[in-house]
Amino acid sequence: MRSGLELHDSRVSHIELLNGDAMIYFSHAYIHKSNGTPGRDRGTGWSQEARLVLSEVRCDLAIPKVPNTIAEGTLEVGGIKHEIIPLPFKRRVPATLWMVFINGEKFELAAQRSFVELLSAPIYLEELS
Repeated sequence: MRSGLELHDSRVSHIELLNGDAMIYFSHAYIHKSNGTPGRDRGTGWSQEARLVLSEVRCDLAIPKVPNTIAEGTLEVGGIKHEIIPLPFKRRVPATLWMVFINGEKFELAAQRSFVELLSAPIYLEELS
């Protein structure tokens, strides 16, 4: 089964910038699971705690007020824009994270490497068709 972390509707609990790395913590990462393509084909929706790590970052905007829910967002890696980040995810090429939160705040980071860590057991939410 294939999985993906959908940025839209995921909840960021906090953001840490430390030694050139950014850690975006999700208290609720919306995870699609499917035998086909997550987010497009029939499957299931799950909630899971997760952390997106961006290494060697350049931050263009102030850190947004969190906790906050993402209204829309993409992670662009190698010229491909992911609204749903494929899992597992670990890339050693430049990436740009762009998010708009439900309160209208925008946040963008550029990094040299990125990866996602799932931090807790997934919690089943719903069937997706």
